[in-house]
Amino acid sequence: MAEKVVFESARKSDADMRQARNPVEDKNVIEEVDKVISGAAESGATEVHLEPVQDGYVIRVREGTALRKVNEIPERLKLNVANRIKVLAGLDITKNRIPQNGYFKLVHGEKKLELNVYTIPMLFGESIVIKLSYKVSATMRLNQLGMQPAVLAAYQKALARGSGLYLVTGPPGSGKRTTIYASILEQLRPDQLALGFDPVVKYEIEGMIQGKPEEKSEYTFAEAIVALMRQEPDVAYIGDISSEPDARATIQGAFAKRLVLARMTANDSVSTIQNLIDMGIQPFLIVASLAAVINQRMVRRLCPSCRQPYPANADIEKEIGLKLPQGANFFKPQGCQACQGTGYRGIICLYELYKPNEELGKMIIAKEPVQQIRLKAFKEQTFTLKVDGIMKALGGYASLEDVLNCL
Repeated sequence: MAEKVVFESARKSDADMRQARNPVEDKNVIEEVDKVISGAAESGATEVHLEPVQDGYVIRVREGTALRKVNEIPERLKLNVANRIKVLAGLDITKNRIPQNGYFKLVHGEKKLELNVYTIPMLFGESIVIKLSYKVSATMRLNQLGMQPAVLAAYQKALARGSGLYLVTGPPGSGKRTTIYASILEQLRPDQLALGFDPVVKYEIEGMIQGKPEEKSEYTFAEAIVALMRQEPDVAYIGDISSEPDARATIQGAFAKRLVLARMTANDSVSTIQNLIDMGIQPFLIVASLAAVINQRMVRRLCPSCRQPYPANADIEKEIGLKLPQGANFFKPQGCQACQGTGYRGIICLYELYKPNEELGKMIIAKEPVQQIRLKAFKEQTFTLKVDGIMKALGGYASLEDVLNCL
């Protein structure tokens, strides 16, 4: 039986709530929304998707990297369910032809969550995505993330510098925040000032002052970064860098002999440099400030109780472009009671580390093609996502198919 959830709507006005009450107060609708959200919270899901089809909504939740269908909502409840969620998120229920976004909070048992809601009009109604952020304290350390020993040692050595820009990159939903928080815990000391500014405060870190931009604030994200740096933190954490002003403010902050961590969306560690250049950042500024880049992916972890080994062969070696040890095995999912028949239990991350050196810096300043920089970096020092993925597939942690699909 799902625990009762207590919602804190984003709507601040009682008049707004009364105005929106008529279309969404149907008991069945409220119970349906409560059931969907509480069920997602119980399972630890990170997203709820309400996907409009001709006959209503298909409800799917994301657990780890995969979406799983959990329910269907009939056509007769479709509009009211959408309106109920929009009221909770402080959105305008009279507007269903434009995208909207908002948020609300809830308490589910001992869990405190913040839910960000995104809507967009589609052929059969509004598509709604609810992203769940669990308000917990950050406790995971770098040595618990599953990095290969060589990557972990090199990254810890880079962090030990105590200054410069450290970027954690990858696609959305690849676990970048978790790596960032583990990096902060690696370096944070009681005698330091640590400030963090992120649109979503996913974890609370003891000893770090954390904040986030408010939707109605009169300053930009880049202005907030500049203001944060004026408080002279020893450790600064910035959310996603997505524009030239954000990148410039972050890089300038890294010049002041402080440790600055930030996230970016990038295909690999070296592409991160090209992304910054494309934003308008001068290559010499990147070279002077950048201390390390982590690029990562998230894949499903095979269930250790039922995974099935199979031998590697010449065709597989040809496909992955690597020579494998004699007698090497990969593993595939099967399904058992322990994993509820899915063949998977949890997630695992793949990591790639880029550490700049003088020769690579000269190539960046000379604006040599990113492919040449990538080849040089991977030849000399970078532990690639592909190598990490193949090693974890050989170890039975992930399927080869999942590894290759995420690269």
